[in-house]
Amino acid sequence: MNPATRTLTVAFLIDRWEPERGGAERAMAALASQLVARGHRVLVFARRASPGAPGEFHAVPAGGWSRTSRERALARALTRAAREAGADVTIGMRHLEQVDVFWPHAGAHQRGLEARERAKRRTAAPESDEEDLPAGRHALFVELERRLCEGGGARRIVCVSALVASELRELYPSCAPRLEIVPNGVDLERFQPGARERQGRALRERLGIAPEHKLIAFLAHDAQLKGLPALLDALVLLQRPEIHLLMGGPRPLARWQRRAQRALGAERVHAFESLDALEALSAADLLAHPTWRDTSGSVILEALAVGTPVLTTRCAGDAALVREGVCGSVLDDPGDAAALARAVAQCLQRTPVDRAALRAAVADRGQARWLEALEAIVVESARATAAG
Repeated sequence: MNPATRTLTVAFLIDRWEPERGGAERAMAALASQLVARGHRVLVFARRASPGAPGEFHAVPAGGWSRTSRERALARALTRAAREAGADVTIGMRHLEQVDVFWPHAGAHQRGLEARERAKRRTAAPESDEEDLPAGRHALFVELERRLCEGGGARRIVCVSALVASELRELYPSCAPRLEIVPNGVDLERFQPGARERQGRALRERLGIAPEHKLIAFLAHDAQLKGLPALLDALVLLQRPEIHLLMGGPRPLARWQRRAQRALGAERVHAFESLDALEALSAADLLAHPTWRDTSGSVILEALAVGTPVLTTRCAGDAALVREGVCGSVLDDPGDAAALARAVAQCLQRTPVDRAALRAAVADRGQARWLEALEAIVVESARATAAG
């Protein structure tokens, strides 16, 4: 039977099937739900899974004397389990030896490590030698990525942005014909400017923020990589007591909360382990996302969809959506607190905000279109696998 018309058995391979962990996991869960809704059978192979995560979960244990050996064993065990289950097509995000569709949300692993090191030093680092591979499990992850991209272990490689495609092409030139860019989507039905008057206003009232005060949102788990230290320095430079900071998800929360309160004062800092993105972005006057690396930037899409200006950097995969002076601002250097302070002030003084123009920036990035594009790749990959 034609794979384009029959019910497929689709296997998702991942270390932990926990959609609440971050944007990449949520994206995979959204695709899994889409495939289930289309009538396909979705099997998920992972060490563990969250209750209620989509698909039929199959626990895959992996032993070893070290974390590196356990990761290598898991990479092999996941592929073997999917093959033994008779999957028509396999989809994996990272750290695998073989997969039909490789979906590296985090981009090239080595480039991610380099960005993290620059964020730690908060200064531009010299270009690293591509042959100087990381050590330990990170060396394994680079090895597995090379096998997927350069060695042909992945039939197709789906990139969430041109940034990801560019770095994979640079590191693994032979993978270029297998690269396909499918930018992330946003739920335009849920994220709408109208939420500002409902959820946004309600959250500001709960936080006790006066209508004339400004609220900047920072939503990220990895606060250092996504630029929170520079943002705090910028807000200190501004010396504007009417500006409040809303932080959602930075880990560990207590440490970042203390640091922000020391910089701005406890009354101006509102920190939460988790926040509903719709509420937070609808309440905010500005999303600050001065990231050192973000291969896409789902929070950027969500902010624009609700009509909230965005301040980010050229290190974000979706920075091109932010039109200077209309949708916000894009900085060249994530570590330049002075430039960040000037950009914050400029963004906050632009009134009135053209909410319609901001939403128009993501009008063609709806979730339905995104999931349909991904589903088409899954079906085409199943057809190619069946053909041998």
